[in-house]
Amino acid sequence: MDERIITVPNALSFVRLLLVPVFLWLVLGPEKDGLALLVLMISGITDYLDGKLARSLNQASKIGAILDPVADRCYILAVVIGLGFRDIIPWWLAVILP
Repeated sequence: MDERIITVPNALSFVRLLLVPVFLWLVLGPEKDGLALLVLMISGITDYLDGKLARSLNQASKIGAILDPVADRCYILAVVIGLGFRDIIPWWLAVILP
């Protein structure tokens, strides 16, 4: 595994992390669900791309092995929190899902 920090896959994972609060703000603030869904879709696409690029460009790294699952879990948590606060799912379900 590579020790490099600045790689294309790591940049994609970092952008995904930066978009988590944007997603939550869109869901909880102005309730722009369409834009929030777009951010979530972009996150899914970049999640796929960062793994594919890491393998094809031989840029797998230790930091990427941490960033990628952290970003994934942050989105899972953000979605559950957003759905809970918007009363789309009951809180008991929000508590047991993550």
